[in-house]
Amino acid sequence: MGLFLSMSGVVGGTEDSVIDALRTYAECNGGSLEDKQLTTEEDGCLVISKGIGGVTVLYPGDFFDWETVSQFLSERLAKAVFSFHIHDGDLWMYSLYEDGEVVDQFNPVPDYWQELEGEERDSWRGNPTAVAQRVPGLAPEEISRYLVRWDDEALKSPLRKKAYPTDKFAYGEDWQLVDFMGKLGLDYPVDDRGMPHGLTYLFKCESEETS
Repeated sequence: MGLFLSMSGVVGGTEDSVIDALRTYAECNGGSLEDKQLTTEEDGCLVISKGIGGVTVLYPGDFFDWETVSQFLSERLAKAVFSFHIHDGDLWMYSLYEDGEVVDQFNPVPDYWQELEGEERDSWRGNPTAVAQRVPGLAPEEISRYLVRWDDEALKSPLRKKAYPTDKFAYGEDWQLVDFMGKLGLDYPVDDRGMPHGLTYLFKCESEETS
């Protein structure tokens, strides 16, 4: 089984406001958010870290409602909020929320789950201008090369191409998400040893998947 990862990226958010909003969400869904020293290997570990462009929330591996929480945070905090996901190590994707509505979304393999057609397929193309309008100081051309479909060459070629020369990861790699987040000023809150370098919390929340 490949990597599964879910995060929210709150553009221009503060740690205190994000923590308060997450606690409210958890309590409204029969759960809690408790300050506790944890590792990402432990159940319920939620990590929060601050970057130059906002706050990143890394959810526990068994939490499935990252889209719902990202939507909630965008309404509660009146901020643009990314919902980031790596699925089974095969791809990375995002939805961008503003005032509770999706204003942009991207998936490099839009037919991954089922074949899509027309407007639905095009809706996953990603819009660098829409993103740049909501991330202060960002130009569309700084991220546009990430927002491309992964064709067979990108997925199967031993010579992987990178979107930008300074990137660590190439097309076809799930971790390209971290390069993309870096351009947004959002931190990935786990170091190369797998240890969290932000604030850790015990996050308990009834998931829609199990309710």
